[in-house]
Amino acid sequence: MHPLAQRLHDDHRRLMQVLGVLEAQIDRLGQAEDVDFDLMLDAMTYITEFPNRLHHPVEDVLFARLAAVDPTAADACQAQIAEHERLFHDSAAFYRLLEAVQMDEATLMRDRLADAGREFIAAQRAHLVREERELLPLAEQHLDNTQWDIAAQTASAVRDPLDGTATPVRYRALYQAICAPH
Repeated sequence: MHPLAQRLHDDHRRLMQVLGVLEAQIDRLGQAEDVDFDLMLDAMTYITEFPNRLHHPVEDVLFARLAAVDPTAADACQAQIAEHERLFHDSAAFYRLLEAVQMDEATLMRDRLADAGREFIAAQRAHLVREERELLPLAEQHLDNTQWDIAAQTASAVRDPLDGTATPVRYRALYQAICAPH
């Protein structure tokens, strides 16, 4: 497996973990329990910033290369690339909604906020599952090391703050929530 393929799989695993932390808070919200809005905002900051700065640009190059060598995958690749932008906007909108509710700038019934959160999480997970089950296996099958290397060149040297190799100062509470036994 090319190192970039492993990195993308690892990124997806961590994103799923962050979505799990967010979902636990959304579930608490839906059950009218106290929630940790700061933790939710940390999760949303991560979900909004990390994929768009470090993850999606690499996938965009990779999926464009896959579409060029496997025309049967072209529509799925183009749809996934387009979805990256939509997910960024959805993430930013849900972040702003959480922030407004936390700051008492918006009144929203708990169940409506919980429903919006569940919808957001479902869309994020569906996107990740599509990449894991469909597009990355196709890329691993159809792209040679040179094409993977070209996509890897777009990868930033900046590390994922939740990869476990360093103490994530900005995301300390989020990292601890991920590592906590469930």
